Amino acid sequence: MAGCQTPDVQENQPVSAVQIELRDARLLAIDQFAVSGGLGIWTDEDNLSARVNWRQSADDQLSVALEGPLGIGSMVLESEPGRAGLTRGNVLIAEGDSPDTVLQRGLGLAAPVPVEELGFWIRGLPGGASGVVRDKQGRLTSLRYADKKGTSWQTRFLRYTQWSGEAVPALITASGGPYSIRLVLKNWQSAATTAVPVRPESNNRLPIPGR
Repeated sequence: MAGCQTPDVQENQPVSAVQIELRDARLLAIDQFAVSGGLGIWTDEDNLSARVNWRQSADDQLSVALEGPLGIGSMVLESEPGRAGLTRGNVLIAEGDSPDTVLQRGLGLAAPVPVEELGFWIRGLPGGASGVVRDKQGRLTSLRYADKKGTSWQTRFLRYTQWSGEAVPALITASGGPYSIRLVLKNWQSAATTAVPVRPESNNRLPIPGR
């Protein structure tokens, strides 16, 4: 039986800095993809859960569709360089120059969700983070990120899956300010997306269920 086994000896050896750099370069090159899963955001008083479909294109256009209970319904966050909008049906809930602040305003959150950084994290890239910790295979296990408003996020990568020849995250958790986030990722695909034009602003805002 032992003679039939062909273990990969390198799995027990830490990867080098060059190997990590090459891995990150390959992941960064995955700039046109789609992935679905589940998103949870909660505090001590409130919680929000939704199915999520994330589509990102090579020209930095982003479309994130959220579908949840009656408090959320179906919403779409569309973003392109310098512009972002959150819609529910044909109604514009919020717009601005950053998907982070647009989602914050639309959901009435106390702190912005780092959407732009999530575009890196879901591929297993550190983005603008510090305090990056990796496993022996060079995959992220945890990192720290501070946004422009000073909110500090602690992020952990708890599970990985294989897609397009690379190990990509399947379960990410993050906590920042009063919020904790859990993101389950599956059904990775190569895909392009075109952002929907941002429509004139509405003053409507969607509260978190329970508020």
